[in-house]
Amino acid sequence: MFRYLPPHALGGRAHVIIDGAPRRGTAYTLSHWPGTPTPPGLNADLSAEIVRHALEHPELLPGSVKVSSIDHYDVDGVVALALAVVAGLNAEHGALLVEAARVGDFDVVTDRRAALIAFAINGLYDGAGGSGDALASMSGAHDVLERCGNLAHDALDVIPDLAADPQRFEWLWRDEWSAYEASVRAVAEGWATIEELPEFDLAVVLVEPGHDGAAAAWRSAPLHRAAVHSATTCLRVATLRGGRMEMRYRYESWVRLAHRRPRPRVDLERLAYDLSAAEKGGGRWVFDGAGATTGALHLARDDMTTTIAPGRFLELLCEQLATLDSRPAAWDPYAPPPG
Repeated sequence: MFRYLPPHALGGRAHVIIDGAPRRGTAYTLSHWPGTPTPPGLNADLSAEIVRHALEHPELLPGSVKVSSIDHYDVDGVVALALAVVAGLNAEHGALLVEAARVGDFDVVTDRRAALIAFAINGLYDGAGGSGDALASMSGAHDVLERCGNLAHDALDVIPDLAADPQRFEWLWRDEWSAYEASVRAVAEGWATIEELPEFDLAVVLVEPGHDGAAAAWRSAPLHRAAVHSATTCLRVATLRGGRMEMRYRYESWVRLAHRRPRPRVDLERLAYDLSAAEKGGGRWVFDGAGATTGALHLARDDMTTTIAPGRFLELLCEQLATLDSRPAAWDPYAPPPG
């Protein structure tokens, strides 16, 4: 249905943005991002699902624009792009690739093969030196978009074979799969626990220091988030490991979900101030903001630990959530797009 053109090469020509926000020349989007002009009748939890709906119902698309693009690299985005531009991919592997997109965006694993696909797409990004820090350090926006275009081309080359046989690509998914498996074992063995507080839409993850913590850690988290998110539907996650604590909003509460309306996000800036005042070791707490994609309440410096007891941290957090949940939302992804 579509052909891909890298974002830096669009030059203002009419196009469809997949899994992102409109830019100059965008006719419409196929995206679950907030405030984006996705045609009515196509909405879904994931952009990959939205593209599948568009392929099945082309009569719902406005106009006949055939150029598509993405302006960032992540699993849902490149999977959605591949479904849109690779002939036969949706018919053969569409359902499996949607589950891979669910792993990539929401860290929810429903199928081992889907997890391997998602982790391999992440591995392709990491292997190309595509970390967020690397992209942020580039000289300008054009460089970032060009890098995104090159990475997306690489993903489009790999995804059909990856969907057909994820096992062949162990070199791409091995490290992340190992961390995920170690995290699942941590919960099974009991040295990491997940307690749900549904009245606050809050999951409390307690990770005991020691054990095989290094094997289970992934990115900045002591457990791979897919091991946690696959075990709870709560969209606020408080993680406590020794003197390191945070509360993070899951990505599902930033995008437009179609199958349910999550509890709205609240602004925890005041709590960050109160926690900083309670610190005895000079620690400073910050809140990333309700509109940050996975906004978190956390210590400003990664090398510091808190002097606040875990029980007190949870008590203050729950008090704030109880108060703020009765007030207007600080973030509304369902507001209509401008115009």
